[in-house]
Amino acid sequence: MNNMPTFPGEVSQEEPQAASSFPSREMSDEGIARLLHVWYRMTSPPEPGESASFEEREVFRRGRTGSQISIVLFILVFISYPAAFAGSNSLLAMILTIDLFILALALFLNHLGRCNLAGILVVLAFTASPTVNIITTPGGVNTSALPIFGLLVFPLMCAVSFLPSWWVFVIATGNCLFAFSVLRFLPSSGELHEVLKVAFPGIVTPIVLSQVIVSLVAFLWVHGATQALLRAERAEEIAKLEHDLVLQNAETVAEQKQQLDLSIQSIVETHARVANGDFNARVPLTQENALWQISGSLNNLLSRLQRLRQEAEEIQHMQRALKEAREEVALLRRLVGKEAPSNEAGWNRIE
Repeated sequence: MNNMPTFPGEVSQEEPQAASSFPSREMSDEGIARLLHVWYRMTSPPEPGESASFEEREVFRRGRTGSQISIVLFILVFISYPAAFAGSNSLLAMILTIDLFILALALFLNHLGRCNLAGILVVLAFTASPTVNIITTPGGVNTSALPIFGLLVFPLMCAVSFLPSWWVFVIATGNCLFAFSVLRFLPSSGELHEVLKVAFPGIVTPIVLSQVIVSLVAFLWVHGATQALLRAERAEEIAKLEHDLVLQNAETVAEQKQQLDLSIQSIVETHARVANGDFNARVPLTQENALWQISGSLNNLLSRLQRLRQEAEEIQHMQRALKEAREEVALLRRLVGKEAPSNEAGWNRIE
């Protein structure tokens, strides 16, 4: 009871404030979703249909992932401009501008479905940017250039997004060789020069480990996504095959039912013709028909019945012929019987 509000006005003031926060969140989510939809429509390959092959879906997945990571790359380039103007390397601003043009061209190619070419351009651009920045550092490599080696993970993310997953190990190997070569053979200055003399492995090892870990994690992530797509495609193929089998079975059952109905109708019509006296009627079914055995037995029975009827007609004809013959014989006997007395009377007169 103590937790209940004392005045009704307290409830009416708090509830609108709590309720008003939800529409703002929903509106912000809808706005972000619309912006992403517009971005994907301009930079991502068109979404394949339901009947698309695995290769087409894989190209769409890589293109969509590349479109997503390009947002991060644009942000990275823009926030690097202040450091480019304030830093000691005057070429950095020009390098960032070139990266912007290459990234825009790559996204255009990505929209056309040329994901491999787009990925190669992006990987080359964002690999060349930190490497050129490190190599062109005035006075040689110094401690301020060490954080730039951390930017070499972005080419790995670009490679695993746009290109086939195994490319990430190629890029990581190249980055490791570059870091080792720069720190080992290029001139260094300041504190870095003294540190490299006594602790070279301690400087190179974190850079190499970061490349190995990021490339391995990225490969496993993409490999898992690819396997999930394969399993989904197989499941869709199995479901499609099952659906086709069900339809095929349904069509087969419907055809068999229709054929059975027609066969039964033929048998009924044949019975009706025989009942009306047409003993030449036969059931017109072939061996492929389900009622072939029944129709064959019925046709044999009708043939025997027809032969019996023919024999009965022949017997009746013979009976009629015999009856006529008897009548003729009887008539002849009567005629012969009448002529015999008349002949005897004639002989008596002559005598």
